[in-house]
Amino acid sequence: MAHASPARTIARVLERRHVTRAGMTRISVLAALGAAVWFAQGGDDGPLVGSVFLALVLACDAVRSAMRANRRDSLTLWLVTMLGQLREYIVYAGLALGAVAAGINGAWAWAAGALIALALRDSLLVARKAPAAEPQGRDAARGAAPAQRRSEGLLGGVGVPAPRPPGDSDPELTGRLLGAEGEGGRTRVAAREGRRPAPAAPGAVISLPDLARRWLSFTQPVRFLAIAVTTLVWDPRVAFVTLVVGCTIAVTSELVGAGDRVEQA
Repeated sequence: MAHASPARTIARVLERRHVTRAGMTRISVLAALGAAVWFAQGGDDGPLVGSVFLALVLACDAVRSAMRANRRDSLTLWLVTMLGQLREYIVYAGLALGAVAAGINGAWAWAAGALIALALRDSLLVARKAPAAEPQGRDAARGAAPAQRRSEGLLGGVGVPAPRPPGDSDPELTGRLLGAEGEGGRTRVAAREGRRPAPAAPGAVISLPDLARRWLSFTQPVRFLAIAVTTLVWDPRVAFVTLVVGCTIAVTSELVGAGDRVEQA
């Protein structure tokens, strides 16, 4: 515990009080609602207090990622993902209301443009990171081991995967929805490979290429940071323009990176 980060320390305290990852996500939605209310107020204090609430949202995410594994079934993962998207939409609505209160023309149009750019960015990145489809039909049945074909049952021969037990979660779905980086990701990978996870170095830092990729992909923490800075320095319209430009850069960098990978292959 000597090298524990503040987020990990808070996570352990909350876990002893039976707070789960889904519970932290619900708290972050309330913090996003507070940010939206203050952004809608406008004035000098609105952007400042709203940015503080956005920082609280990111703190909730850090605490949630530091929590140990608890319930990770598909329903819980879906709930966490949907609430993570909902809180961003709430913040956008607060920004639009604040822009209307400030007399900015076309506030809702800028908000709609930001939502469309975000939807395009999310759809492209999810499609690029989706796993390849497994072979189906006779080829899959012919290449599978006899024991595997028997375990698949009647549906295995027609390319339908065997159903999972009721409490069995999908590690691939977990990785796609919550990310596989950090201590939790190392633990899950090590568990699948049948070995003990390697402890993280106390002073480990993210490499510059990884950090650049995170900024270029314009993830939700980066978007919240952009909202906080632009609303403090300028106004909600500049925040929406920044969101549109950032999502456009994310889509372009993903397409350029995909093209480079194809050429190298």
